[in-house]
Amino acid sequence: MPRSKLAELSPVAHGALDYAELARLGLKPDELNDFSANSNPYGPHPAVLAALADALQADRLARYPDRDCLALRAALAAVDETPPETILPGNGATELIHLIALAMVKPGSRQVVIGPTFGQYAHAIRLAGGEVIEYRPPVSTPPLRLEAEAVATALRRWQPAGVWLCNPNNPTGQQWNAAELAHLRAATPEAVWIVDESYRYFTAVPTPLTGWSGDENLILLRSLTKDQALAGLRLGYVIAALAVITALRAAQPTWSVNTLAQVAGVAALQPEVLAWRDDTLTSLHRHAAKLWAGLTEWGYPVLPTATPYALVQVADAARWRERLLFQGVQVRDCASFGLPQYARIAARRPEENKRLLSAVKNLVETKQF
Repeated sequence: MPRSKLAELSPVAHGALDYAELARLGLKPDELNDFSANSNPYGPHPAVLAALADALQADRLARYPDRDCLALRAALAAVDETPPETILPGNGATELIHLIALAMVKPGSRQVVIGPTFGQYAHAIRLAGGEVIEYRPPVSTPPLRLEAEAVATALRRWQPAGVWLCNPNNPTGQQWNAAELAHLRAATPEAVWIVDESYRYFTAVPTPLTGWSGDENLILLRSLTKDQALAGLRLGYVIAALAVITALRAAQPTWSVNTLAQVAGVAALQPEVLAWRDDTLTSLHRHAAKLWAGLTEWGYPVLPTATPYALVQVADAARWRERLLFQGVQVRDCASFGLPQYARIAARRPEENKRLLSAVKNLVETKQF
């Protein structure tokens, strides 16, 4: 992209704590409960922390990390039942999104983003010079649910070179099943599909594209940080055909995945940690159901979701978020998704959820909102 065009792009808005904002408001990060980030509130697992402690005490920090992530790729290959050469770890899903766009998006090519969704897809496509078309549900369609046939009809009309889909979706929590995905892909048989499965373990029913079939037009994007509460380490990976992996590796900076991230990733893939992940996320669904009921009781409708995060209708989400910050909790204002009347809330442990409901109750009773 020409340098003059870069100046026209704005940074992508994200959830999680904004430390500059908190400093400006005189708030301390450690005193806030963060409901704005979709993360496992029970983690990290002690075995992962122990592995990191061992790495810190050893001589490993003085050495460069393994540029090929051999141990990590082997562990991922065993869990995902796919050859190691079809796997590329990266410095979080965000880096990999940009690598995919850099390697796979041709200037001027038509790329469909199925929204409303994570803003990094469109940003990366534009940086690569691609044309972004976002499919969104009609305004009259409640409650922001996408219908497979409506999306397929649009895809047949546009015939894009690439399609970007988050499953389950962020921020809506909508999950596409195998039949729906097959229907969508049949509408664009020549398109490359980039399916972001970063939240695949956040659903009661596993996402359908869990097995790798060798399809050269399918790129799976996954994360090891959200369900394991390791966002500070930044660790994601791609599963794709060897030709795609080769192209992505050519675009990726050397030593992209640091030593601690690789150590944590291997530890997180051990059977006892995976069992813990599944148990804690199952509990989180129960906590979420109680939280949604409480928010509804206080007059805030919660949209249907397959995940422990959901959109909550609040009229003016930016103002609501700011009021809650001073009550010691943070939620995600969804204006950056084109949804200024919604906040995204990720359920946490019961005691934290009670704190959020207490803060919401206070806003209602004091007529601050």
